[in-house]
Amino acid sequence: MRSGIMRRVARTGAVLLSTVLAAGLAQAQSRTYTTLSPVTKDASGHSMVTATVTDDTGQPVTGAVSLADAVNNQTVWLSGAALNGQGEATFRVDGLAAGDHLLHAQFAGTTTDLQSSSKPMTLSTDASAAVPTFTITVAPTTFNVKAGGTAATTITVTPQNGFTGFISLSCSGLPIDYVTCNNTPANMEIASATAQTAVMNIQTTATDSTDALLRRGHHDPTARGNGAYLALLPGVFGLAWVARKRRRMMRGMMLALLAGFVLVSATGCSAQYWYYHLGPIFGGTPTGTYTITVTAQTSNGVTASQQSASVALTVQ
Repeated sequence: MRSGIMRRVARTGAVLLSTVLAAGLAQAQSRTYTTLSPVTKDASGHSMVTATVTDDTGQPVTGAVSLADAVNNQTVWLSGAALNGQGEATFRVDGLAAGDHLLHAQFAGTTTDLQSSSKPMTLSTDASAAVPTFTITVAPTTFNVKAGGTAATTITVTPQNGFTGFISLSCSGLPIDYVTCNNTPANMEIASATAQTAVMNIQTTATDSTDALLRRGHHDPTARGNGAYLALLPGVFGLAWVARKRRRMMRGMMLALLAGFVLVSATGCSAQYWYYHLGPIFGGTPTGTYTITVTAQTSNGVTASQQSASVALTVQ
């Protein structure tokens, strides 16, 4: 009977502990507030909206935010972006199809800040300027990966007002030498009113294995430079024996041995040697949130037009 009571007490204690831990984790995350500004025009005349995210104290937060559009009671994700130092991210909205749109911004949340969404904002685009064009959307718009990991998003190109033609896809805003992306397909032909899709694969960079090799070269006695020192040790003991017999010969050999040590030190153990023989050392994609822009461009040989969307990549 006592053992049964003890088991019930243990289960009750485990439940209480998990409840306390859950409450502690919830308290560790701050509440956030996401707002969406009215439409403004930038210097080039493009229509823009800005999402702003702050915490309980009114301070800007870091992380990723997405812009979504409600179409026929369905959420269509338009773009994602990294928040800047003021907790803001700006999105271009003049590429939307003609008609009424219900926009809202959503903060993805972090380990320290809870996710939040803005109030919906109605945007009406001019239907009278119905020239052949296309729209571009991406889904998903935010990713969390570790250095060396990959992410993929689907790009949807939808023709508007009878648009037909060839469209090429490209990526920009990538951290140089740390992140690469490719679109499959990179080119598509729009020949009807049917939307077409492509997949954008994003590849981050892991820590270069040369780093481990370099550390081994400095500390492992069997590595290149240190191995050369070990190879010279028998000569040291041999010289000690020869020194008893021929002191003059010993002087010459000691000079040669000293020159060998200098040569090994100047090559096998120097940073320059490792750089030229093994290449530079990369620590992988740095942690942080990056905005990667995908652009769809078309040209008929006379005029060119393009639409763009973006995703926010957070490297942990």
